Amino acid sequence: MDFHPQRDSLLAEVHARPSTPIDPPMLVTRIAALSGPDGVAADRRHISDLCKRVGVPRAADDAVWCAVDGGEWQLRWEKHGEFSSWTFFAKPRSKGASASAIDSVPPAWLETLPGSVVVLTTLVVSREDQRPDSAPDPKEAVGARIVDGAATLLTDLRADAAGMTRFRLFMHVDDPILTGRIALSLLEIESYRLMALLAFPIAQQTAARLSEIEAEARELTEKIATHLGIDDDRDLLAKLVALSGRMEAMSASTSFRFGAARAYHDIVQSRIASLGEQPLPGRQSMRDFMDRRLGPAMRTCASIAQREAEMISRISRAGQMLSTRVELVTQKINADLLNSMNRRASMQLRLQRTVEGLSVAAVSYYVVSLLLIPLKAAEGRLPVDGHLVTIILVPLVVIAVWWTLRRVAGRLHDD
Repeated sequence: MDFHPQRDSLLAEVHARPSTPIDPPMLVTRIAALSGPDGVAADRRHISDLCKRVGVPRAADDAVWCAVDGGEWQLRWEKHGEFSSWTFFAKPRSKGASASAIDSVPPAWLETLPGSVVVLTTLVVSREDQRPDSAPDPKEAVGARIVDGAATLLTDLRADAAGMTRFRLFMHVDDPILTGRIALSLLEIESYRLMALLAFPIAQQTAARLSEIEAEARELTEKIATHLGIDDDRDLLAKLVALSGRMEAMSASTSFRFGAARAYHDIVQSRIASLGEQPLPGRQSMRDFMDRRLGPAMRTCASIAQREAEMISRISRAGQMLSTRVELVTQKINADLLNSMNRRASMQLRLQRTVEGLSVAAVSYYVVSLLLIPLKAAEGRLPVDGHLVTIILVPLVVIAVWWTLRRVAGRLHDD
C-alpha cells in the first residue's frame, strides 16, 4: 500500500500524551508557564539543565515532552501550544497541608523556570474509604463522586499562601491506570481553566476601548445622513477609514487570546464531562462551579469578540455607503466636466470651421495677388483682356484653395 508520508506521525499524535499510572498515596504538582521569548528552545534548555543536575540523559533537541527520574520525584515535561507544563510526582514524606511534589526539586532550578507561571496546583491522591462528609477541611466547597463512584474529589480552587491551588482525590478502587487518567483530567481542568481566564482581563480592557470607538462610530454615521458637500464627505470618509484601522488593529491584538479562550473552555467542559460527577450533599460539583464562575467570564469574552466583529462590519458598511455617495458625486462632477469639455470642443470646431472659411479667402487673395503680378507685367502682350483673365482666375483659385485645404483637413482627420 502507498501510505501517506505523515501517517506514522498522525498515529503517534493520538498517543503523544498518555497518562502516568499513579499508585496512591502520591503528590502530583503541576506548573504551567507561558513560553517566554525563546519559546520551546528555552524550555528544552531548562529541562536539559535539570537532566544534567540529576545525572540522566538529556531530552532530544526536537522533543515536545520528556520524562525525568529524579529519585525522590519524577517529572513529566510537555510542550503545549503556547505554554509548557511541568508535572512532578512524589510520594508524600509528611502529612502537612503545604506538602507538594516539588519540595525535593532543586530550588535554584525552579526559580529559573522560563516563562510566566500561570498554573501552580497540587493533587493529593490517597487510597482511602474515608467518608467525604468527614473530610479534614470543611471549607472545600467543591466536591463530587466521580467515575461511577471510583473516587471522591474535594477542592476549594483557592490559592494558598504559596499561590498554590489544591485538590484531594480519594481513590476507592485499586487501579493505578484509572487513577492516572483521573489525575490527568483534573490537572488539565485546572490548567485550561486558568489559561482560558487569561482572556478575561483583556476583555475588560477591550470593552472600555470598544465603547469609545462605538461612540465615535455612532457620531460619524449620524453625520452621513447630512450631506454638506463633497469635501465634507471626503473628510468624513477619511475619519471612517482611520477608525476602521483602529478597530482592525484592536481585533488583531485580541483575536488569538479570545480564540484560545474558547478552545481552552471547550477542553475544560469535555474533561469535566468525562469525570461523570455525582453530587455530594452540601457541595457544588465541578460542573456547577465552572458554570457559575468560569462560564460568565467566557461569555463576556465571547460577547466582546462578537462586538468587535459587529463594529468592524458596521464601520465597513458606513464606509461603503459614504464611499458610494462620494463616488456618485464625483461621477456627476466628472460628467459635468465632460459636458463642459464637449461644449468647448464644439465651439472650437465651429471656430475652426469659421477660420477655415476665412483661410480660403485669405489664401485665395494672396494667390490671386501673386498671379496678377506676371499678368500685369505681360499686359498688352496677351491676346485677351487682363481684367477678363482676372475674373476667370479668381473663382478657379478659390476652388483650388478650398479643395486643397479640404484634402489637408481630411488627412488630419484620418490620422
